[in-house]
Amino acid sequence: MPTTPDPRTVVHQILADYRSMAARHHAALKEHCDIEGVMDSEFDAYQETRRLAALEADEKLDTIIEVLTDAFGLPDDRPVTVLGADGVEFQVTPGRLDETARSAFTEGQCHALARAVAETTGWQTVLLANRECADQYDTCGMGDAVADGLCICQFSHLAAVRPHDGYLIDANGARDPQDVHAEERFDIVPMSPALWKLIDIHPSWRDADMPVARTLVGPLLDSLGGLPTGTKPVEVAA
Repeated sequence: MPTTPDPRTVVHQILADYRSMAARHHAALKEHCDIEGVMDSEFDAYQETRRLAALEADEKLDTIIEVLTDAFGLPDDRPVTVLGADGVEFQVTPGRLDETARSAFTEGQCHALARAVAETTGWQTVLLANRECADQYDTCGMGDAVADGLCICQFSHLAAVRPHDGYLIDANGARDPQDVHAEERFDIVPMSPALWKLIDIHPSWRDADMPVARTLVGPLLDSLGGLPTGTKPVEVAA
């Protein structure tokens, strides 16, 4: 059984890795300077060195945050920022499925919660696909905006599917798929690797905030009566 790293060891490793990177960047920049530290090489070459250093530092910071989150978890006594649709920011307290969390994970982060529920339960995930593209999009039919015959502008909402009754599970609870079909606006489409990839790479969808989403799975399932046992997955009709 894998053991959890000691948090002190994690921090010390982060410090060592970051210092090593910073030293390399400092040495690379000094190659463009004279003995007094004044830049004496081509400006473009100096700027390119700085650009590459900044890119590596950004990637390193993302990795550091992931490692620290894995080691320490997110705070449950204060809110963290979750990015929703159209740049809206929500202040969500990890582990607390309140109205703010429900808004954040239905207005921009539904894909994160659907994926987090699937990770925990093994349940299927589905897409509520608009039958027609919204007028503001002009990319339909373009190869980089289509997967499995669906354009990105048709992607409306994601949910998990509760196996014993086929209900759609999202931040607002459980919904009968027949109610969705009755609206005659959406098709319910099982998610595929191609559809997930399009969500992950297309700029119209936010990066999935998985660390916060994972803290909400327990409260969400508890609100629905917990995990049913002895059930088999149901097929979802499109």
